[in-house]
Amino acid sequence: MVSFVIRRSIAWLLILSVFLTLLGTSGQALSLEQPVAPAGTIVDSDITTDTTWTLSGSPYHIVSDLNIRGATLTIEPGVQVLIDQKLYIHVWDGGALIAKGTPSQHIVFDRYSKRWKKIWFHGNSTSYLRYVEVRGAGADSSDENASIHYQGTGTHVLNWCEIVDGDQFGIVAEGSVDLTIAGTLLENNEKVDLVVAESAHVEVTGSTLDKRAQGQGRTVWLRSATASLTISDSNILTVGGEYGVENDVPASVCVDARNNWWGDASGPHDGSAASDKCGSDSNGGSGSWVTNGVRYRPWRTSQASRTGITSAPNVTFTVSPDPTIPQPPGTVYTFDASNTTDAEDYPSSLRVCWDWDNNGACDTSWTTTKTATHSFSTGGWHTVRLVVLDTDGLTGEATRDIIAGYPPTATFVLTPTTWAEVAFDASGSSDVETPKPQLTATWDWEGDGSWDTSAVSVTEVLTHTYSHLGRYWPTLQVEDADGLTDIATLAVDIIPPAITQTITNTGGTLVSVDGTCQVAVYTSTVGGSVISNGLVITHTPWLTVPFPGLPDDFTYYGFNLSARTLSTGQPVDEISGTYTITVAYDYAYLTDVLGLFPFEHRLWLYRWNPDASAWEPVSGTLDLDNDQLIATTSAFGDFALVMEVKRVYLPAVFRSY
Repeated sequence: MVSFVIRRSIAWLLILSVFLTLLGTSGQALSLEQPVAPAGTIVDSDITTDTTWTLSGSPYHIVSDLNIRGATLTIEPGVQVLIDQKLYIHVWDGGALIAKGTPSQHIVFDRYSKRWKKIWFHGNSTSYLRYVEVRGAGADSSDENASIHYQGTGTHVLNWCEIVDGDQFGIVAEGSVDLTIAGTLLENNEKVDLVVAESAHVEVTGSTLDKRAQGQGRTVWLRSATASLTISDSNILTVGGEYGVENDVPASVCVDARNNWWGDASGPHDGSAASDKCGSDSNGGSGSWVTNGVRYRPWRTSQASRTGITSAPNVTFTVSPDPTIPQPPGTVYTFDASNTTDAEDYPSSLRVCWDWDNNGACDTSWTTTKTATHSFSTGGWHTVRLVVLDTDGLTGEATRDIIAGYPPTATFVLTPTTWAEVAFDASGSSDVETPKPQLTATWDWEGDGSWDTSAVSVTEVLTHTYSHLGRYWPTLQVEDADGLTDIATLAVDIIPPAITQTITNTGGTLVSVDGTCQVAVYTSTVGGSVISNGLVITHTPWLTVPFPGLPDDFTYYGFNLSARTLSTGQPVDEISGTYTITVAYDYAYLTDVLGLFPFEHRLWLYRWNPDASAWEPVSGTLDLDNDQLIATTSAFGDFALVMEVKRVYLPAVFRSY
């Protein structure tokens, strides 16, 4: 009896064990048919404002048709997008899809369980896809279905992408889209890998279009006489008599398919020598077949590497506080490379390192953090170098100069020793760190922006002689031992003394002390006994206009001409006949010191008419070869050489540095 009970218990245990095993197997099969959604983000509404899908929110599970309208969807590297059965991703007019993966973090669009339909670009939408995998699309059998469908007028880029395992076409480009495909793999798509129709413009480079695993099918199909297609440095691989490139309109369009690998060193198979848009050609190669209307010579004799679009980063960075304003040693500077960009990478994917002394070796480790701080223990100029590395391994660099330390204080005293000579003393200049004898001074005598001396000690007093009347802005630059500088500027008026000349006999010429003005009085143009009785003429230069007037004009050279009789000293305001005034002007002074633009055709000589209380032009001509104005007049008084350049008078000119 006991043995029977034991045997019956063992039997029930065996039955229970089998049941549990079957139950476990059934549960496992059920879970494969109805997968549980992974943790992530459910997408069940349209995108109408700029949106970013982040890696932390991945995977994104699209459960209804997704419409991107008038907004940009940006997808971070490593994000996975899972799409439910027979659903679309639409990018409508004004929308954009930007998905930039990296070599180590691809962005993947794939089916959640069964095939989804496609990514469909409409109107003036745009896209940039890099290191993106598009898989498992092409639900339903119809000519318009593809993994990616481009329509409208937008610009699109596929860079280092994979369009694979589609149940329909791989890519369809229609409308008048501009599509660039680089470094991309199109493989295991049920129908044609790439269809170009309507007025689409497509350029393919460095890519692979491969039908060999399927054992049949075309890779490229051009369908329209208004479309254009270029393929280069790519692999075009089919089997049997399948076309690598099929051109439906060979009489209208020539497909440029030069420099490609067709699967064999003998090149593509072109069995027709008929004349077409490319001319006439044929080739008995063992590679993929081509129709008429394909230019394939020369071809590659070995497989091409997949090569996408790459470019180095565009590097820039800011420094705070202002690097051009000296700060004490130990000041902490903040360096920010956040505005550095790369055409293929998001800024967040770029890595940076800092070389604080620009010696060619980074002083920090590589990081995606774009800000750093650093201080300098010594004064002087410091050059900081930033190196930026993108995910393709390309680098870009930028440098900034930072001035640290305590700059000197420049100051000087000027003392006229004659009307033309001025002594300059910069010994009042100082510096916190550098002893005064080690401070150097460099001088610009006129203020024209060019240094006229080499560096000398600030304790050395220098003199300079000015050649003619004018206002000048002598400038001092003081430099300390750290290379820091300071600038000081003063204005100085150079006014020659008056000169008197007695004119007798047949006449004579008065020449101003600085040689800029000549007054010629001769009997050939002067009537009566004015000269024979003796005429005393005095030339007195001035810088300050003695009378109002000359609005919007600029006075460079002013002087007074007075005359009296030799015998009685009686003032002479005007003579019978005329005399000649020749005024020389310094073109370099006017352009370089005063900063006037080319002016010569606007030079006039004016005289103050006391009777009319007005400045009136004096008849004269310009001698441009000798930089002088020659005028004739009969009256004496105040004269001004005027540039009609809409500037203020010389005494009112202010300069800042």
